[in-house]
Amino acid sequence: MPLLGLCLGMQSLATAIARQGPGWTTAEMAEAAPDAERHSVVPIETGEHRLGRLEIRAVPGSRLAALLSAETAIAYNHRHRLAPALHEALASAGVRVAAFGGAPDQGIADAIEAEDGYCIGVQGHPELSSRPGRPHPLFRALVAEARTLAAIRSSQQEGKDGSRA
Repeated sequence: MPLLGLCLGMQSLATAIARQGPGWTTAEMAEAAPDAERHSVVPIETGEHRLGRLEIRAVPGSRLAALLSAETAIAYNHRHRLAPALHEALASAGVRVAAFGGAPDQGIADAIEAEDGYCIGVQGHPELSSRPGRPHPLFRALVAEARTLAAIRSSQQEGKDGSRA
């Protein structure tokens, strides 16, 4: 099933994936559970509040880089980031950091993506860049993936019972 997680959606997605791996089973987001023993999402160390349209640096070769092409600014409003230690745990689960933000030395994960399928999470708010007749590239891609999946399932159903679904 195609999935696009925005802001808290990306954080929740990363936390859910991390909980499947060793050492992260009790992970919680620091903002929601400050006393948890392990945090998947933590405050940005500088205390920075990332606000406004900011550049996203997609990792070359990532699906996100191909989808964004020239559209490299996304609206942000957050003070938290994925815990840097989580990057490796996600990679072990087949999910990679697909974009970075903030100063180059901060290594703030601005997006994650599954190696297979359409599963992308972005820390920002691409919905704020969408306009009637001009949706953000991430939404165009999500809808295209959903249509493709629906067509595949429909043809599979036709093959099973010989009727049109």
